[in-house]
Amino acid sequence: MHTGKAGVLSGPGLNKSRESLRGAGGMRKLIKLAALFIYLLCIPWILACCGPHVAEQTDHYDGVTYHRLYRYTGYLLGHATSLDGVRFDKDQGNPIMENSLFPYQVEHEGNRYLIQRHGNAYYLYDVNVPTSPGVLNDGKPILQGEYFNVGVAVKGSRWHMLVEGKADETFHLRYTWADFPDLDFNINLEPVVINDAGNPYLAYIPERDAILALYGADYRATGLWRVRAATFDFTSWTVRDFVLAKAGVHIADPDLGVGVEPYPLIFTVGSNQDSISTYYFRGSKLDFYDAIVAGHVELEEAPGNPTMTADFIQMKTNADRK
Repeated sequence: MHTGKAGVLSGPGLNKSRESLRGAGGMRKLIKLAALFIYLLCIPWILACCGPHVAEQTDHYDGVTYHRLYRYTGYLLGHATSLDGVRFDKDQGNPIMENSLFPYQVEHEGNRYLIQRHGNAYYLYDVNVPTSPGVLNDGKPILQGEYFNVGVAVKGSRWHMLVEGKADETFHLRYTWADFPDLDFNINLEPVVINDAGNPYLAYIPERDAILALYGADYRATGLWRVRAATFDFTSWTVRDFVLAKAGVHIADPDLGVGVEPYPLIFTVGSNQDSISTYYFRGSKLDFYDAIVAGHVELEEAPGNPTMTADFIQMKTNADRK
């Protein structure tokens, strides 16, 4: 074993060593600056590929807790809960499902269901336990095709659906229906009923024996999504004058929720497909329907909109799992 003392560097050797260290330190700084530049240059592309960050929210209220399912960071399905229907806490266990598009909750005879797209087909799930979706219909699709968002309202055993499609660079809505539990929405799929429209939400209003539809609209006409309304008397669709718009912001993905109806009514919309904004209507869904038909709707914007946004902590957490 060598036990001699280590030599001490001095004179010209010490100066050369210092210069070498300075050069190495400068190179490290240059590398860090270059890495930061590349990150800043690429982050818009990364976000575009992974986005939207929070979109396509669909809420259920059981009388105590609001349960929100939503799409985030590409094709991940998230779950969040709230006691007031405005401020939601995202589950630490998210995502509850991957490869998920266009989620939509439905309540039928006290049970909660979720429709969402995987690949080019839409499947039905039991979400009575919202964090543990169970596929139904023997795993067979209930709708097949390269469509986008869907909306459903239930009257008796019949599920009425609007399906968002696209032709000649214009989005549109088509109507179809199917009877539960044998759901096959391709059989009765009709031609376009509302053009330049998408992102539908439907509610059956029993007192009027009619369906209220809220949907994104006018993207082709204006270059921006905004929310419109239509009504359906089971014979024809009537587009109403209601418009919810915000200058320079895409407003779509409207939702009034399903389950127990709160007061005031909570109306949520997606903003630029990266956040969710909340509005209040001082009345019931019936009152909202009547106000839309009458052409006079008063909405109150929730303080602090948007009320739900993406956070990079959640994005990082899920990235670390993979």
